Amino acid sequence: MTGGCLSLSGVQVRRGRRTILDVESLQIPSGAFVGVIGTNGAGKTTLLKVCCGLMHPDRGTVKFAGKDLAGLGPWSRSNLRRGIGYIPQTAEYNWELPFIVREVVAMGRVSVRPLLSRLSGADYEIVDDWIERLGLGGLADQTFRSLSGGEQQKVLVARAMAQAPAVLMLDEPCANLDFNWKYQITEIVERLYHQTGVTILLVSHDTSLLPPACSRIVLLHEGRISADGDIDEVFASEALQVAYRCRIETLNIGGRKYVVNKNQTLGA
Repeated sequence: MTGGCLSLSGVQVRRGRRTILDVESLQIPSGAFVGVIGTNGAGKTTLLKVCCGLMHPDRGTVKFAGKDLAGLGPWSRSNLRRGIGYIPQTAEYNWELPFIVREVVAMGRVSVRPLLSRLSGADYEIVDDWIERLGLGGLADQTFRSLSGGEQQKVLVARAMAQAPAVLMLDEPCANLDFNWKYQITEIVERLYHQTGVTILLVSHDTSLLPPACSRIVLLHEGRISADGDIDEVFASEALQVAYRCRIETLNIGGRKYVVNKNQTLGA
C-alpha cells in the first residue's frame, strides 16, 4: 500500500481533569522516518495510539491518507486502518493458544482480507516471503511463545509487514531486549525502510536505538510537542535538556546519537 500520510490538528486526550496529550499540529509525510522521544509519561504511547486509530481524542482531528479516522464509521475506520502496521510495547497475544510463527505472521494477512474469508495461496506466499525476509524460516513451525524476546519481535515485524502497510508504527520495539537484540531489531527496521519506503514512526526512550535513517525527531514533554525537526537540531536544543531535566551532551557514533547526562540537574 502506498500514499500513507498522517496529520494531527488540535488533538487533545484527557484522563479525568488531566490532559495527557495536547498536539496543536503534527504532519507526517509519506516516506518519512520519524523518531518519537521523551521521558516516561510524556505521552509517546498515547500519541501512537491516537495516530493509528486505537484511541479517539477528546477533541481535534487525526487524518490518515486524507481521511479523518474519528469521523469514519467502524467499518470504514477498520478498512482504513489496514494501511497501518502497529507493533505495541506488549505483544497482543493469548499465551494459552499455541500459535506457531507462520500462523502469527498470517494474522497480518487476515487483517486485510474480507471478514470470514480464507487466506489464498497468494496470501500465504506473502506470509512465507516475510518469514524468509526476516530470517525466520527455521522457526516457522515453532510456537510463538517458545521464542526469545528478540525472535518474537521479528515475528511481530513480519506480521505487520505482511499487511503491506503504508505506515509502520513501533512502540518501544526494543523494550526488555538484550543489547544484541536491540540493535538487530533497529537494523531490521532501517533495512525495511530502505527496501520498501514505508513511512515509519518509532517510539524509543533510548536515543541510541534510533538508526541513521531516522532524520526527524518529535520530542514530547508533558503531553506536548516541545521540539520537532532535524535530529541534530533537536538534540542540540534547550528543549531536550528541559524535557530530561539535566545537562546533556550528545555523541555521534556510527550515525547513532548517544545522550550523556552531565549530572547537572535543571530546576528544583
